[in-house]
Amino acid sequence: MLNKNSIQPLYKQLMDIITSQLKNGTYKPGEKIPTEPELAELYQVSRITVRRTIEELCTQGYLVKHQGKGTFVKSPMIFRKFESQKNMSFSESCRQNGRVSGSHVLAFCRKSSDSLTSDFLRLAPDEEVFFLERLLLADGIPIINVHTWLPVRLFPDFDPKVLENGSFFEYLKSAYSYSIADSSRSTVSVTTASADMAQTLSLAPGDPVMILDSYMQSPDGAPLYISREYIAGSRYTISF
Repeated sequence: MLNKNSIQPLYKQLMDIITSQLKNGTYKPGEKIPTEPELAELYQVSRITVRRTIEELCTQGYLVKHQGKGTFVKSPMIFRKFESQKNMSFSESCRQNGRVSGSHVLAFCRKSSDSLTSDFLRLAPDEEVFFLERLLLADGIPIINVHTWLPVRLFPDFDPKVLENGSFFEYLKSAYSYSIADSSRSTVSVTTASADMAQTLSLAPGDPVMILDSYMQSPDGAPLYISREYIAGSRYTISF
């Protein structure tokens, strides 16, 4: 409980308690915390004290208010760095942020290529590609919906089951001895979540979504595959 005789302000004591609860998992990312009246009654303080506590925690990025719905635990953002010499994978970015990565295969099929994939991948007119769709998660929270196009010729016997909670890059390296060139190109744009994308990423329709298009090459400059990542903007940040 709070010590009303302490020189530390009550709102700061309450901040320390709630912050500790966020860190030990009492309140989990995406979970709604008690209302201001409930917190005021629980800790025997004024609603003004509770309101200041909540505002400070929102400012510091621990909580987020949703109008008419309440106050929720904000999911910590994943930081991923892209440099000219080394692009950080999703699994690696999770490890460096103290998060546990996961992945689920949503779709896998063999299909004809379109003009975009054919041009970059240098495909013959009748060549086909594998289309792979995965959902990448951090601590069980959806972060990225990634679409990948891979030439069938370069990836014979591609097994999507290996990627269920597995690393895409590690699979390419171990199964096909492929590595990614430092010169591989990526571009970023921004859109809003459609109804389908919102459902996949557990967002609200209209929430911000980053699109990361990557054109991956081997060290000798040969094209390997194309990927398009739809990223939950409120849960992820990219540095170039």
